[in-house]
Amino acid sequence: MSGLAALYQQCIFRSREQMETHGLVAAELSDHHLHWEAGRVDTRLYKFDTPRLSLYSLRYGPEVGICPVVYDHFSLVHFSLTGPIEVQADGVRRLVPQGSAVISSPRRNIRLRWSEGSEQLILRLPHSLMAEAAHTLGRPDLLAAVCADPGRMLAPTAALHWRAQLEAFVAVEGVRHKSADLAPWLAHMEQGLAMFLLLNGSGVVDDTDPRGLPQGRQRRRRIDRLHAYATARLGQPIALADLARVAALSERQLNALCHAELGRSPMVWLRELRLDAVRVALIADPGADLADLAMTHGFFHLGRFSAYYRERFGELPSQTRKSARNG
Repeated sequence: MSGLAALYQQCIFRSREQMETHGLVAAELSDHHLHWEAGRVDTRLYKFDTPRLSLYSLRYGPEVGICPVVYDHFSLVHFSLTGPIEVQADGVRRLVPQGSAVISSPRRNIRLRWSEGSEQLILRLPHSLMAEAAHTLGRPDLLAAVCADPGRMLAPTAALHWRAQLEAFVAVEGVRHKSADLAPWLAHMEQGLAMFLLLNGSGVVDDTDPRGLPQGRQRRRRIDRLHAYATARLGQPIALADLARVAALSERQLNALCHAELGRSPMVWLRELRLDAVRVALIADPGADLADLAMTHGFFHLGRFSAYYRERFGELPSQTRKSARNG
């Protein structure tokens, strides 16, 4: 999360109370009804403001069902950092797996279901900025195309690029106060984010692959199979050959698919999946034995585990435990 450091420096609130959580989240994003499943409430909301955009990192802890009021003159872009969410908007259902993104622009009704431990990046994008970006592109039809789809999924490769753009934007915007000369460039970057979503969210960009890899839904289905297989066996030995067999690809093809869809090799992706699961478990139970937790999730060398953990999250497991205990 190092690319999002400026976001995580601005905690709006932490709460273990259901009613308090509802009121604070409603004040920031949109009024809504909130249904809690069993589990300990551990809500954390971080916010990063720019002149025209608001970026949030939000998690609830347990599984939750959310029914917001229909958005007025803005869209929300969800990127699943950890755990999937389900979006049902105007009768259209979208499952947003970890590492995927959806542009939500409902006009009648919307329901969301967040899985346990889910953490989402949420960008609040005003339609006025999108209209300006569409005008600059000379394509005023693009905004209408995005808004006509209440839950537009970004293609897998576009979702990876989206996260990279957010990280670059947050990194630069985080130092804006050091030089007024950056302001015009940052305004340009704001409009660039809107352009990216207009082009990718309206299907203008062709997401085909020239290397003979599976295409479109077939590629997504293979990634989903890999995710289901790995998450069911996080504490068991998994070899590259096992993943290739699940995806029905050669090891070379699997490596190419994972680099194209996930931005990393299959085994690095698997390691990060395990690290994410360790972090969710550690936050849920700060008193858990760290060595047992690491080994339960497939890490048998504690020194390398700690190094991998710090590389991914920018802090040691002991620091995560301390933050979780302090609430």
